[in-house]
Amino acid sequence: MFILVVLIFAICWLPYHGYFLYIYYDTDVIFSKYTQHVYLGFYWFAMSNAMVNPLIYYWMNARYAVFVPAWFLKFKF
Repeated sequence: MFILVVLIFAICWLPYHGYFLYIYYDTDVIFSKYTQHVYLGFYWFAMSNAMVNPLIYYWMNARYAVFVPAWFLKFKF
């Protein structure tokens, strides 16, 4: 499970940091028309790591898979 969490973390955050490394060495890209859209795409992809982690824990940890449904059943909607 730990290897999968680290792998997903790297996959989600590597494009974000790669974008900044590329901008550092090629500053002309900053003035491109779609730079902000590319940045936001990489940003959202990096932040999606926070959504994927609980899914990995639910899938790979039996205690967590029992705890989460019980926790949600405590609330009355």
